[in-house]
Amino acid sequence: MNDTDQRLEQLAARARNAADPPLTEMPFGFATRVIAAAAPASDASALWSRFSLAALPVATVATAVCLWWSASTMSADAQDLVQVFIQTPLFP
Repeated sequence: MNDTDQRLEQLAARARNAADPPLTEMPFGFATRVIAAAAPASDASALWSRFSLAALPVATVATAVCLWWSASTMSADAQDLVQVFIQTPLFP
């Protein structure tokens, strides 16, 4: 027999005789530690929501200023077009 075949036969025989590893359960408190470690990750989402809520009034004021500034330079035709858009009902 070939040397490689002989080694494969030995390997297969050892694998047949090997004992199955014992089934282990999670260590006590492991799930609690995993959840506790994941808790600080949720603070990042709270931080982003706080920043977005703080940015909302700033964006509203910036939009109002831009509209006020651009309304003074609009021509009469553009103002008529804006009035048409405002008065047109929007249906979903």
